[in-house]
Amino acid sequence: MRIGILGTGPMTRALGGQLVRAGHEVVVGSRDPERAQRLSSEIGGTAGTDHRTAAQSDVVLVAVDDRAALEVVRSLTDVLDGVILVDLNNPIDPPHFESRYAGGASLGERIAEAAPGARVVKAFNTVYAEWLEPRASGALAEPVQVLIASDDEPAKATVSGLVEAIGCLPIDVGGLRVARHLENLAGFEVDLVQRGVAPYIGVRLVAGNAL
Repeated sequence: MRIGILGTGPMTRALGGQLVRAGHEVVVGSRDPERAQRLSSEIGGTAGTDHRTAAQSDVVLVAVDDRAALEVVRSLTDVLDGVILVDLNNPIDPPHFESRYAGGASLGERIAEAAPGARVVKAFNTVYAEWLEPRASGALAEPVQVLIASDDEPAKATVSGLVEAIGCLPIDVGGLRVARHLENLAGFEVDLVQRGVAPYIGVRLVAGNAL
């Protein structure tokens, strides 16, 4: 599968590398073509250039700075029709890392509105890039959980397959509106890290048994 990743940050490096190792074609897109090409080469992906080149894929991961995500998505609406668009972002700010959209639509929902033809899925936003590094994930007793929210069931199933392909555990948490909870959960994780609890954190869901 051809997977485009918009952005060149730590998540692109970690997740993109895992997807390449799982046998997928990964194309990195950036406003800095040289940086995109360099990162694509480092992870073993196809030579990337700009956002538009990467967006011409089966699945597109939005991993740009969250403050630029809507602008980037709006600029690509003509090539995103029918594409599975995965939002990894969290609209959170210091010092408390609360969602700047608290009480309203999540960034995931706003991305769906900005690209009405895309099949939007919220996923990976509660996963620190460090958890996707082979050494970190390989040391865990249980696989990393990836919480997935979308109103498009087939798109959700495709993303779940990608999650499984990189050795993680997909968990369907409901429709895209649940992205509001996921973004708040990510803010809680970041707040704990900033307060020195651990270098990076992952919250796990544990199912209880009925009495």
